[in-house]
Amino acid sequence: MSVEERVQRHFEDDARRFDAIYEPEKGLFAGLVDNFWRGVVQRRLDLNLRLLDPLEGKSVLDVGCGSGRFCIAYAVRGAARVVGVDFAAAMIEIARDAAARQGVADRCDFRVGAFPEAVTDGPFDASTANGFFDYVADPVPIISRMRELTRERMILSFPKAVEWRVPVRRLRFWWNDCPLYLYSKRRVWEILAAAGVTRYDWIHLDRDYLIAARP
Repeated sequence: MSVEERVQRHFEDDARRFDAIYEPEKGLFAGLVDNFWRGVVQRRLDLNLRLLDPLEGKSVLDVGCGSGRFCIAYAVRGAARVVGVDFAAAMIEIARDAAARQGVADRCDFRVGAFPEAVTDGPFDASTANGFFDYVADPVPIISRMRELTRERMILSFPKAVEWRVPVRRLRFWWNDCPLYLYSKRRVWEILAAAGVTRYDWIHLDRDYLIAARP
């Protein structure tokens, strides 16, 4: 089974649980676990919104969109068109339902598939990939294509290879037979250089390196 197939299987099985991270109302135990282990997920969303502001009238591509929370937030903030791509059909189903409930389904185009194959249109004013390169063996061609499709700003997150939660995270993903890729600072520099990304701000966000780049 390929890396992509193993990651796809993991997120097909875990789609509802992953999406629940963003829910403000949850049980005490679930809330403590999510805040302690996965709080960076919500902080990434908040930071993306600040970095991309203003979104009014913009077009945005979200690679590895998962359950669509970032896409929906972009549309709620005024983005005219948002394209979200994820190869887990269960995630896309959740995203489409959530966009309809938020009243932004007409501005959110969710696609099941791999990037860049699933995106033949563009360019976009902005592109984002958050919590995505954790599961990608070779980020360079993906970032290169994102850069080609982006006019103004790219936001990319990379999980740190050295961080106190890493041993537990590695064990959990090994147990679930899901690939996990973690990054040193040097490795991120090498990836960005190979992808032709030279203008960027480097942000330490909890367990992640977050890159805010100009294509």
